[in-house]
Amino acid sequence: MRYFSVEEANRLVPLLTRTFERVRPWVDRAEQLADALGSKESAADAHLNTLREERDALLERIRGELLQLQEMGLEIKGADGLVDFRAHRGDDPVYLCWRFGEPSVTHWHELQDGFAGRRPIDSPDEFAPTYLS
Repeated sequence: MRYFSVEEANRLVPLLTRTFERVRPWVDRAEQLADALGSKESAADAHLNTLREERDALLERIRGELLQLQEMGLEIKGADGLVDFRAHRGDDPVYLCWRFGEPSVTHWHELQDGFAGRRPIDSPDEFAPTYLS
């Protein structure tokens, strides 16, 4: 399991921004397709098969893009652009938290709290540096 300092997490923000700028339209389209498929009743309809194929292809593209981030040790909490970075605040493991559109990593939360428990980072020095910092 990889842990990040605030500095390391912030170095990844440009990559995250580019990735989610690319992925978010795919997520929106996949949701539209899922809604359209959910409201249809005839599973044998050729048009529905085309919609399913498009949705499945989009989901595969999204997974492929986000897998690259996960392999770097990031935890993707939302395909629309919510990312957590494991960190240490003192001796406690926590998450640094970033959401698409934010210019930097400015919040953290306890492991069990999730996005609703986000708190501002008062000082990056509160979070342990890693060997990569």
